[in-house]
Amino acid sequence: MADQPEGIRFSQVYLRRADLLADSTRMRNRIAVAIAEAGESSEDLRKFGQRIQSEQGILIGRSSYPYEWPPILKAMDIRDVLDSITTIYNSISGYNGAIQAQRRKAFLDHCRRILSEEQVRYQIDDKGGVHFAVDQEFEAVRISTISGLGASRYNGVRALYDEAFAALDRTPPDGKAALRSAFFATESLFRLIFPSSHQLSSGEIQKHLEPLVNRVYANQKPAINLAQKLVASLKDWIDGAHFYRHEPGDEEPAQPPLELAIYMVSEAGGHLRWLAKLDAMAGALPSP
Repeated sequence: MADQPEGIRFSQVYLRRADLLADSTRMRNRIAVAIAEAGESSEDLRKFGQRIQSEQGILIGRSSYPYEWPPILKAMDIRDVLDSITTIYNSISGYNGAIQAQRRKAFLDHCRRILSEEQVRYQIDDKGGVHFAVDQEFEAVRISTISGLGASRYNGVRALYDEAFAALDRTPPDGKAALRSAFFATESLFRLIFPSSHQLSSGEIQKHLEPLVNRVYANQKPAINLAQKLVASLKDWIDGAHFYRHEPGDEEPAQPPLELAIYMVSEAGGHLRWLAKLDAMAGALPSP
C-alpha cells in the first residue's frame, strides 16, 4: 500500500467524478454545519439569519441553533446557498480586527474544503465571493489568455473576454452570454489587427487572416500547413458561434448546453492568444 494515498477518505480517492456537480445535498448539509460552527453563540446564529434575510431577500425562519441550519439550507435555491457563504463571511465579527480575520479565514477554508470534496463547480475568492469553476485547466486557459492580452492596446478585448467568465459565474451560469462575449472579444481583436474589416466572419478570415498567415510563416511549409488548419478551425468556431447570435427580428435562441459553452469559451482563449501573437509578428513584417 506504499504507493496509495494514506489517511484520505475512500470517496475522495475512488469516487472522484469526471465532471463537477451543480448542487449537492451533502454540500448543503456541510455548509450548514460550517455556518453553525462560525457562530460563537445563539445570538451570532440569529444575526446570521437576519443578515441573510436582509441581504438576500428571503425568509428563513428561526436560526438561533445549529440544528436549525441544515433545513434552512435545504429549502434554499442554490443561488441563495452560495450567496449565504458571502453573507456569512461578511457577518462574522470579532473582538478586534485580527480575531475577525482569523474567524473569517477559518470559515472560508472550511467552505472551500467542502466545495472541493463534494466536487461541485464553484470556488471561493479571498473575500468570500463564490464563482463558477469548471476545472483547473479551464482556469489556466483564462489566466494565460488574460496574461497574453496585457498590453493597453487590448484593454477592450480583455474586458470582453472577462465578461465571458463573469457570465459563467452567474447562478445559473449564462452560457449564451458567455459565448457571445467570447465572440465579441475575438471580433474586437480581429478588427484591431484588420481595421478595414467590419465584422468577424469566415469570409473576412479568408480575405484578411489567410494572407497574413502565409506572410508570417513564409518559407516554412509545415508551419503554413498547420497554420491554415488553425485558420479553418477558427472559421468553424465562428460559424458555430453564429448559431447563438441574436439578430433583430429573429427568435432568441435557447441557452446552449453548458459543456458546449465552456468548450467555446476555452477555444476562444486559444484563438485570442494566437491572434495577439500574429498581431505582434505582423508589425515586424515588411510592407506587402
